[in-house]
Amino acid sequence: MTGKRNVILRDGTPGYVRPIVPSDRAALAAALEDLAPDSRMRRFLFDRTSLSERELARLSNPDGFDHIAYGLAVDLEGEFTPIAVARCFRDPADGTLAEIAVVTADAWQGKGVGAELMRSLSAAAHAVGIRKWFAPMFSDNTEMRRLLDGFAVKLSENDLDNGIVELVYAIKDSSA
Repeated sequence: MTGKRNVILRDGTPGYVRPIVPSDRAALAAALEDLAPDSRMRRFLFDRTSLSERELARLSNPDGFDHIAYGLAVDLEGEFTPIAVARCFRDPADGTLAEIAVVTADAWQGKGVGAELMRSLSAAAHAVGIRKWFAPMFSDNTEMRRLLDGFAVKLSENDLDNGIVELVYAIKDSSA
């Protein structure tokens, strides 16, 4: 997917999903600062409050092949506001494998945002030969597990200690 896809969230809120572009840099930085500490912990596995300029440049410049990223924005009183990002980075040692990450603004969690992003991310990843995700996360992150289960089949789970696991999933072919 290269363009914008209109969506309606579970609560009826209209929005759209589109690829992340360099002009999203400031919105990415602001969104991280707005997340609750628990949400930042679940995303980064520690309470990270900001990103470096180098990290922002990297995260706002996906190439659509080795780094795929989509954002979701919702219509709030006629103005679209970004609320979530899903991305994957291809593993340099295994071109069929990519690390996946999803983050949604606290107020929008549980409304189908992640599923809408995953529809686009899964299709785009499959189109460029990515067949598996790996996802380091806290072992009790049932929300991310449930999201991945909807779009992929779990292949393995490895305990990395300190309550962190790495799960590997085979991406379901969305074109079937």
